Amino acid sequence: MKETKISSFHISSDYPENFDMKSFYNSLRQKATSSIWFEVSEAVNNDNNRLVFIAAESIASLQSNNVNELQYRSGEKTETIETDEHNFWDKTTEWQKKHTPENISHPYNGLLGFSSYDSIQLIENISLKKYAEERENSQLPLFKFSLYRYIYVFNITLSQVICINNYYDGESDEITEMKEQLKDTLNTGLKGFSVSNTEEKDCTEEEFLEKVNKAKHHCQIGNVFQLVVSRRFSRNYAGDPWTFFVELKNNSAQYYFFLEEENYTIAGASPETHFSSSHDLAIIKPIAGTYKKTMHEEKDALLEKELLADPKENAEHNMLIDLARNDLSRYANDVQISKLKTIEHYNNVIHMVSQVQGKLNTELNTIRLVKEFLPAGTLSGAPKYKAVQLIDDIESSGRSYYGGLLGWIGFNNDINTCILIRSALFENGVMTYRAGAGVVISSDPQKELEEVNNKITLILNTLKEFTSYTL
Repeated sequence: MKETKISSFHISSDYPENFDMKSFYNSLRQKATSSIWFEVSEAVNNDNNRLVFIAAESIASLQSNNVNELQYRSGEKTETIETDEHNFWDKTTEWQKKHTPENISHPYNGLLGFSSYDSIQLIENISLKKYAEERENSQLPLFKFSLYRYIYVFNITLSQVICINNYYDGESDEITEMKEQLKDTLNTGLKGFSVSNTEEKDCTEEEFLEKVNKAKHHCQIGNVFQLVVSRRFSRNYAGDPWTFFVELKNNSAQYYFFLEEENYTIAGASPETHFSSSHDLAIIKPIAGTYKKTMHEEKDALLEKELLADPKENAEHNMLIDLARNDLSRYANDVQISKLKTIEHYNNVIHMVSQVQGKLNTELNTIRLVKEFLPAGTLSGAPKYKAVQLIDDIESSGRSYYGGLLGWIGFNNDINTCILIRSALFENGVMTYRAGAGVVISSDPQKELEEVNNKITLILNTLKEFTSYTL
């Protein structure tokens, strides 16, 4: 078998009215060592359709385990390549070219995967001390993108599904079997899930308030205009994280994702686009400005007006719009603000949201392109490079997956990725989650602590639905 020559085939179909998508994915994932659910709402899909990418059985993957190493996998063959700052992205481009099917088959065909916050070291000339100190404790790579044998793209709006089958030359296509499997899905049921009632934190509330004051000081002396400070939370867990994700999906979000690898799982419900492009129109959607909802319609309508008038929240938001414009201007023409300070509602918070867009003008390889926007300004601050350095000094632990990206990179250069927030990493029996707050000169430390607690509520409320145990 010529492992580097890949073919692709697809077929379109309606799916049954009573189709149970969660059971369908659950049955697929139990037969594969890796799989992904990536769901995109109408609001962040340029075709204005709600899409669910479900993929299983990776036949090729590209990942970086550290800043000087790439791991190629093609079929059963895995090759580790030593790299340096001069050839890293050339080697990445080489892998992408070899693993792009000769007949792409369908515009939705492409790579699915994630990139951690720590992967900014692959783009910027920066070394994160906490990453170096902690990376031996985790098998999470800096990034991993995979080509899956079976990709189903469900268009919820149109009640249609595209079945995409990628396979090596010498193998037979399984497109008919993929279509038939839609009819024969068994309800596999949910397995148990439970968490420890003991929540570990990387810093106390008092220590976090001190960190906010340090961040304010850096704003006051002009090192940065804004700095995002976060806290890490963790609990031991037992059982199947998929069961947690199914419950998490009862909350409102722009993106839902469940990425399962052999040694780790990432699950979440993110409100924020990291980067998207369609037909070379690139979009960044900065979210900055958060108020906790009262759950009373009239009071929340007043909160919307207060948020839009809040000087601190507007100062933060304006800085991040400018940062998004600057980031996008490096790779796009005709950059403009297409939506300015709209309000979006989520389960327990309201956010102020804008949209910046432009016409892409780059030949950059797409895996590198999405990394060029890491971290999002809403997760770091401005100016970004200095903010990242200060975050590494101020925070108590490395960020790992948090603040990275997850999503789909099409072979046709269309992209849709979200920011890894309102999410959790499951690894080695420990569930880790994190939230942060944007600090400016006028920040009230207590309110920034409250913002972190408000953002983490989505995870905590979901955990309340499960049995807890005492260590």
